[in-house]
Amino acid sequence: MKLRVFLSSITAVLFLVSVSGCSTTTYAYYNTLSLALKDNSIDYSIEQVAESKADLMQIKAGDRDRASLALAYIDGEKYRWVSGDKVVFTTQHGVIVKTEGLNNDLYYTGNLQHNPLSTKSVLPYSWKRKIDVDGIGYGLSVDSSWRIEGEESREYLGHSLPMLKVVETVTFPEYTPFIDMGLEWENVYYLHKSTKALLASTQRFSPEGDTYDMVYLSRIVRQLKAEGVVQ
Repeated sequence: MKLRVFLSSITAVLFLVSVSGCSTTTYAYYNTLSLALKDNSIDYSIEQVAESKADLMQIKAGDRDRASLALAYIDGEKYRWVSGDKVVFTTQHGVIVKTEGLNNDLYYTGNLQHNPLSTKSVLPYSWKRKIDVDGIGYGLSVDSSWRIEGEESREYLGHSLPMLKVVETVTFPEYTPFIDMGLEWENVYYLHKSTKALLASTQRFSPEGDTYDMVYLSRIVRQLKAEGVVQ
């Protein structure tokens, strides 16, 4: 019942937006998302995901329960995902580039034009960018190296999909006068083998932040339908 209320809330707000018009540069799926889904342990069915007018994603932060997010805005190459408790994740080609509502928000990510996942050709080997993270520092120079680790099958919504595993090794600068540990880690991105659509990722943006497991439910359902696996 809670899931139906959540999807109905999205639909209602979408209708209000559709009759009020939208910007030429930013397409608004909806303006606000009420806290309608408190049971984050919900497992969506393919039908429920397909019925949603807004794209859905599930995210798991650290040891906490899964949370559901809906795609609120598309602004160029940036996608803004909103949770029921108004936490916002902004991604650019799947990479978290800004957050709102976390304990230590990522305020800014630079050099987005060189995000390796934005290319449609050969995956660039490296990406240098500056970031601002609340409570840690501003203008921090982050380096990362990228590689395609290989192919593997992963199961989503009860179906197996062929994936490319892309690994980003992140090197974070020393940001205190002391010796900082854990300044290098790996983010992993799972792209569909044929379409190269990003369907899932595991990533974090600072050494003191959570690791976020992100699964793009609506994209997965569209992929399954395109392959004729589901109707």
